[in-house]
Amino acid sequence: MSAPNAGRQSPDPSKQSDKQQSGVLGSGKADEAPSAEFVKDKSDAAKHDVLESNPKGPLEDAAKEKVSKG
Repeated sequence: MSAPNAGRQSPDPSKQSDKQQSGVLGSGKADEAPSAEFVKDKSDAAKHDVLESNPKGPLEDAAKEKVSKG
C-alpha cells in the first residue's frame, strides 16, 4: 500500500475484519420523506414549546434610553 497520507487507505482484504469485508454501503439518503401527519404533529408540538418571555438582555435598558431621547 502506498498512499500519499499514511493511514488513509483501506487495509488489504486479507487484513480486514468480517464486517469490513461484507459491509453493505448505503446511499446516505433516507428511504422516504416523513408523512404529512408526522410533520404537522411535530410543528404543532414546536408551537407549544415557545418560551413565554425571554430574559432581559444586558444592554436592553440602555438601548431603550437612547431611542427614547431622540
